[in-house]
Amino acid sequence: MTTPLHNEMAAALAELREQQTRITEAVTRLKAAEVTATSDDRLLQATVDSQGRLTELKFTGRRWRDLAPKELAARLVDVVNRAQDKAAEQSAGMVAGLMPAGMDLDALRAGAPGLDALFEAAIGDVTTGRWAR
Repeated sequence: MTTPLHNEMAAALAELREQQTRITEAVTRLKAAEVTATSDDRLLQATVDSQGRLTELKFTGRRWRDLAPKELAARLVDVVNRAQDKAAEQSAGMVAGLMPAGMDLDALRAGAPGLDALFEAAIGDVTTGRWAR
């Protein structure tokens, strides 16, 4: 015989597992994402991963060789920053609506707090009766 509380708990557990799957898939997409930005003069191209780490830098043509070192450095910083900003925006968009209130996306991308461990702890609380009435 099942009770209304048991039915509620079973439904909550199923919903939790579905959410876990959606979040895990989003994290997988985040880890694979890359963003490229190009300087206004098209001399430089920077590619970063979803965490904003530089993965590729391209110099186009030869005009960049005529720039003063300080000017070249400034353009490099600018194009990398633009790629990082785009990556942060893209990452936030990929997980919009999935993250519970208060969950830190940056910490999650860095591997903390251990998404699977969080879900297992929540399920353990439900199955061991911690939330029993």
